[in-house]
Amino acid sequence: MSLLHDLIFFENPTIWNDFGGDYGGFGGVVWQMFIWSLLVGLLVAVWMGYNLIYFRHADGDPDHKDALKVGVFPHERGNPKIEIAWTIAPLILVSWLTLISLGPLDYMWDVDGQEADITIEVTAGQWFWSFGTPICNEEKEDPEEWCSTGIYQKPVNFDECEKPTANPRGCLEIPYGAVVHFRLTSNDVLHAFNFPELGIKQDVVPNLETLTWLDSGKFETGQYSIWCAEYCGTEHSLMDADIFITEVA
Repeated sequence: MSLLHDLIFFENPTIWNDFGGDYGGFGGVVWQMFIWSLLVGLLVAVWMGYNLIYFRHADGDPDHKDALKVGVFPHERGNPKIEIAWTIAPLILVSWLTLISLGPLDYMWDVDGQEADITIEVTAGQWFWSFGTPICNEEKEDPEEWCSTGIYQKPVNFDECEKPTANPRGCLEIPYGAVVHFRLTSNDVLHAFNFPELGIKQDVVPNLETLTWLDSGKFETGQYSIWCAEYCGTEHSLMDADIFITEVA
């Protein structure tokens, strides 16, 4: 995916800077989509307005020289160059928008493209979430304090899931500023691992490992909820868990 990545994640043209598009990456992709949509919409509106005015016809008006006649194909007014142009130009534009639209999908789905700080095994069952002990990335050259030995060392102030108020259906606490990979599997039926506030949703399939990830540094510290977003039985609506993002002292 590196070639696709290099094609997509570039800086915006400097001419767009005056309009607020002075950033690249995913913000640049969104800005490009907006700019192209605005330009195409404006072009279509102007062209429609021109045709409505130039070809307007009221009762009693003589036929316009370009008026179509029933059963007659106007061969003498055909223009292959225009036909080719308005076929190829939209094709190029739609192909480009499709290409840059793949960027966010690659960003969310290509888990291996994001180096993990910690990896967490997640098991779903009717109707609970089970979280394994987080495992740290042993290959990091400069490991964080809470990741110093390769196996997750729980900081002393990580106690949210040990409190009596912790969610009995599942509780997880992760450090702020970490890229966290989740390896997901199900004990029984199809579930879906869903963080509504964090914009994450991934199917959890029996006998199959699926993956998702998040960068906890992109969000505020605090408490969030995990839900099951795939109907999985009578207590599906109660299948939730707590996730805490905690600043490491």
